[in-house]
Amino acid sequence: MPKIVHPKDPAWTANLEAAMDAFGNRAHNEIIRYLNGRGPVRRGDIVDSVSASEASVALHLITLEDSGVIVVDTVRGQRHGRAPRYSVDDQRVKELLEGLRDYLLNR
Repeated sequence: MPKIVHPKDPAWTANLEAAMDAFGNRAHNEIIRYLNGRGPVRRGDIVDSVSASEASVALHLITLEDSGVIVVDTVRGQRHGRAPRYSVDDQRVKELLEGLRDYLLNR
């Protein structure tokens, strides 16, 4: 299995890493597209609307939350027995996409 390499380029920032985490996965992109414009949505609604299992969606949501692309209305660690609702942070999506574009185009 190939070793995952992190660029040694000073232009490679934490935001670029977050962009790759958020947008470098088809399921993540599908979830972002679903959430965009729908407002806060529960995980079950996301599972019903995308092509991934509940367990997979749960893991994808954690990654997307960690990258700041989605926001959740309940604090992590206090969600047990609750139905948190997820939405897209449009500004963060734009920020990460602009940073990735600038990196790829050497701007």
